[in-house]
Amino acid sequence: MQRALRSGFGHGLVLAMLLGAFGVLSLAASAAAEETGFEDNPPLVLGGEVSPSSLSYEGGSVQIRAEIVDDIGLFMTYVQIYRPDGSTELMPLYGGYEGNYFTTLEVPPNYSDMPVEYGVEVQVTDTGGAYVASLIGGVQVEGRPQFDEAPYVTNAELNPSFLSSEGGTVTISADAGDNRGLAGLFATVALPGGGSVEVPMNPTSSSHFEGAYEVPANAGPLAAEYVVEVVAQDDIGQEGRGSAGTITVAPPPPPPSSGQLEIWPGDRPFGSVKLGKQAERTVFVRNLPRKGGEPVEATAVVYGSDAFSLSGSSSTVHFVLQPGEKRALTVEFRPTSTGEQFGALEIIRDDGAQSGLTVSLSGKGSR
Repeated sequence: MQRALRSGFGHGLVLAMLLGAFGVLSLAASAAAEETGFEDNPPLVLGGEVSPSSLSYEGGSVQIRAEIVDDIGLFMTYVQIYRPDGSTELMPLYGGYEGNYFTTLEVPPNYSDMPVEYGVEVQVTDTGGAYVASLIGGVQVEGRPQFDEAPYVTNAELNPSFLSSEGGTVTISADAGDNRGLAGLFATVALPGGGSVEVPMNPTSSSHFEGAYEVPANAGPLAAEYVVEVVAQDDIGQEGRGSAGTITVAPPPPPPSSGQLEIWPGDRPFGSVKLGKQAERTVFVRNLPRKGGEPVEATAVVYGSDAFSLSGSSSTVHFVLQPGEKRALTVEFRPTSTGEQFGALEIIRDDGAQSGLTVSLSGKGSR
C-alpha cells in the first residue's frame, strides 16, 4: 500500500515536472517562432503498427510502433490504450530510429467466452503546444474455449482386414461419442502409393458407426497395405481418433508353372471362450495339383494376441508340400483375459511368392 502511494506520488510529481517544462518550452518555442518568422506546424502521425493484432485467450506481449514527424521538435509521445472494460491507460512511446517510436503492451488473459478488443491511439504534443491523436489499430483477444472434452473413439475394427488380390469391400466400424454431441464421424484410409481418402461412417445405434470402403485389386508383386483411422469431431472442432488397423491385399498368384498354395476355409472366429478353457479351429493348406507344379516349402506363423497358438508348437511350423498334398494346421485359442482378442495365421513361402496367405483369427475371453 505504501509502495503504491509512493509510486503514484512519484508519477504525479514527474508528470507535474513534465507539464511545467512543457510550459517553459512552449513559451520559448513561441518566442522563437515570432523572432524568426517561421511557422511551427503541428506534428504528424504518418502511420503505425500493432503486432500481433490478434492473440489467443491466454493474452501476451504486443509491440506498438508509431511513425511521427514534426518540423521543430516533439515534447511528449504517448499511446492511449482503450480497454474492453471501458478504462484507459496512457503509456509512453520511446524513440527508436528515423521517426519511429515504440512501446510494448502486456495483454492479460481473456477468461470470458467472447473475444475482446483493445484500441490503440497515438497521442503527440510538440514543443509548440500543438496536439494530435490518431488511432492506429487494435488487438483482438480470443475468448476462452468452452469447457468441453474431446470426443472418444473405441473398438475401431475392420472386417475383413485381409483380402485376396482381387480386393473387395471392407466394413469399418467403431464406437464413438461426446459429452455434448458429435458433429461428424469418418474414417481416413491411407493409400499404399501415398495420399488418403475419407470414408463416411453412419450410425447404426446411438454410439456405433459403420462405413464401407471398396478396396481395389492389387496388381503389384507385393502385398498392398491400407492404414485406417477413425476420426470423430465435436461441435467446436475437437477430434478424437482411434486406429482401426491395416487392410492387407494379397499380390496376384504366381505363374502356373510354379507351385500354388491354397488356404481355406478363411477367417476363423472362435466365439466366446471362458478363461482357462481352450477352443480349436482347423485351417487347411494345399499345394494345388497342376501340370508343371513344384514342391513348396513354407512356414505357418501365428501372431497377434498371445491367446492364439499352433497346436503342439509356440507360434511357427515349417513344412513342405508336394503338388496335390495338403496339411491341416490346428490353431488353439486359450484366453487369459476378458474381451475381444485378434490374431492371424499366415503361410509364408520360402521363395517369397504368394505373400498375403493369411487367415484372420478372433475370439472373446469371458468369465
